[in-house]
Amino acid sequence: MGLAHATGVKSSIINGANSFLVIIIASLIFHQEKLTGPKILGCIIGFAGVVLVNLGGAGLDMSFHWNGEFFILISTVSAACSSAFIKKFSTKANPVLLSGWQFMMGGTVLIIMGKLMGGKFQFEGIAPMFLLLYMACISAVAYTLWSLLLKYNPPSRIAVFGFMNPVFGVMLSALLLKEKGQAFSLTGLTSLILVCIGIYIVNRENPLKEASTDKISV
Repeated sequence: MGLAHATGVKSSIINGANSFLVIIIASLIFHQEKLTGPKILGCIIGFAGVVLVNLGGAGLDMSFHWNGEFFILISTVSAACSSAFIKKFSTKANPVLLSGWQFMMGGTVLIIMGKLMGGKFQFEGIAPMFLLLYMACISAVAYTLWSLLLKYNPPSRIAVFGFMNPVFGVMLSALLLKEKGQAFSLTGLTSLILVCIGIYIVNRENPLKEASTDKISV
């Protein structure tokens, strides 16, 4: 709903703030890890890469619509909270089972809402059916792997890889849609380097040292 009333550029930038929110929520609200300088620095550098790769896109302005950018922001905050909840509940429950239940419950709600609002499936040929199945597998497999990674790693180490989404989007647009101008430009390559540096900074901290520090503080 938000994407229908917001540009892809601003949506990508707002969604890029997810890694910031995951670290803040996991550290300050759920106390699942410590909020350290390297984590903040890595997120700032990675987010700079996200902004940079979108600077040349159309639709980058300061407008803010309640049914557009605001909905994207709500979605981003919800996604950040879900990472913290998965980390919390996966200690006692199977993350694969958690993913299955949340998809089934969420899908049921969406189906009921869509039906009440007059929505229906209309397939013109077999290709849209395969596309729907492919998109379902993307969500199910990716989110399940994300849940498994959160079970065994601090949220910040996983969330920071989200900065790669817009960069991969530009790269894949160049390969599949022949939009090579932005992807292979100096701006595109610089953004990729910034994102990689941010990921490295966040993940270079010693998890064993951090865990031992947490035990001492407790």
